[in-house]
Amino acid sequence: MRNRYDHRERMIAETNAWLNWALQTDHPLPRIPRRRVDEGGFSAMLRVPAARAAFDRWWSKTLDALERIK
Repeated sequence: MRNRYDHRERMIAETNAWLNWALQTDHPLPRIPRRRVDEGGFSAMLRVPAARAAFDRWWSKTLDALERIK
């Protein structure tokens, strides 16, 4: 098992790299909704076919990764 600080440093570096790219790109990027899902947040994204399954997969992988570094 890797040290949780190694994971923390990697996540910070990856987030930093992504944010730098996002600020320099001309691609339209999705906005983060300000409302909860049950109040209509993410509704535009969830209308995309298979979006719910993609979100579920992402959260499953993310939460599994968190369990592994505890």
